[in-house]
Order: sequence, then C-alpha cells, then structure tokens
Amino acid sequence: MFEFSLPIHILEKFKKLSTHGNKKEMKDVSIVEEQDEIKEIISEIISVESYHYGNIFAHNSPFAIHSDISDKKKTILLIPIDAAEDQTFVVFDQTINQDKPISWIYNIFNDKTDDELKEMYYDTAYKIRPCDTQNVVGCTNSPVTEEIFKHLPFTKDLYYGLTGTVWKYTPGNALLFDANRIHATGKMSKPKIGCTIQFRDSIEVLASSLSAHTQS
Repeated sequence: MFEFSLPIHILEKFKKLSTHGNKKEMKDVSIVEEQDEIKEIISEIISVESYHYGNIFAHNSPFAIHSDISDKKKTILLIPIDAAEDQTFVVFDQTINQDKPISWIYNIFNDKTDDELKEMYYDTAYKIRPCDTQNVVGCTNSPVTEEIFKHLPFTKDLYYGLTGTVWKYTPGNALLFDANRIHATGKMSKPKIGCTIQFRDSIEVLASSLSAHTQS
C-alpha cells in the first residue's frame, strides 16, 4: 500500500466529472466510464503508460468483500471524492491467486432470491468465506480483530481469518494497493463517491512515477 495526498485541483476535476460525466445508472450504483477524461486528469500526477481502466462510482450501500484482480492489472489507485467524515476502507493482508474478479457474500444475503442477488450484482458471488476459498493466501486461524471489525458492515464470521489495514476514506487522500489484495467498503452512514483506476505496473513503479511528476 502507498498513500499520498491528492492535489486540490485534481480532486476538483474528479468532482466535476462525477457530476457532469456521462453516468450509467444501476440499482443503488452509478458509474462514469469516460476513459479519456479520467486518464487525462490523472496523467497530471502519475504516468499513464500502464493505464488499464478507470471509473468514477457512486453507491448507497457497502460493497461486499471482494478483489478486483485480473490478468491485465497489478495495481489499483483509489481516490475518494465525497463521503461521510467517518467513512473507512479496509485493505486486507490476504491475497487471491487467480486472474478474474471475485466477491464473497457467505450467508449474509440468505434472505434474498436469485433474482434479487442478480439485481444486487451478487449472482456470481461466492457463498463461502475468503478463508474457505482455496486460492486465498495468508488467512489466519483466528477471528478478525475487534479493531478492524468495528469498521465493517456485515457479520463477523464473514471476515474470519483476515487481517489488514483500516484506511480513512477522506477526499484529498489517495491510495495505491495491489490488485490481488482482498478489500472491503467500511460501514456507510451516507452515500459515497470515488474513483478507481487500474494499472498494469506495480506499486513501486507507480510510486516512483508519482514522485517524478510531483518534482517536475
């Protein structure tokens, strides 16, 4: 993980795009996928030679625990745009060894029908825990700590075996983390907006690029 401060003018450009960009509206979620605009904005502070994909998202409830891994990306840049003051984001230490995205819902939506799960975008989610998943690496044999769990929205058993870092989801901050890391939205008291950008380069290469752009 690599955290850094986002220049105010960059944050303002993302805010403007989140408001005026072409939105794809879905149930409880909207996304802006204007690649040229996102790429142009972020190119002011970091190399976009390995840019893969970006979007600006807005959602009303927490996303389930997941990983955005694929064979085409190594690093994710997360940029908070708007959120409650106490909003958090949890990046777990555990990783997944595969080349396609995955999410876990265990038994937290057992009251939902298959059609309702599809409407919630969880029709392909695993109804087990990360610690029960063969390709997940690094799980412990202990419950998640209370310090981490107090920030998480679902049942404690879902997060069994996981350790990690609670990050303050604050506009003006930005975070680079490995695409194979499992992560989760913290509890939400209001809708939140953010931007995720996926890169094919490693955190180390991108952090070096960020430093070079800042000094230029």
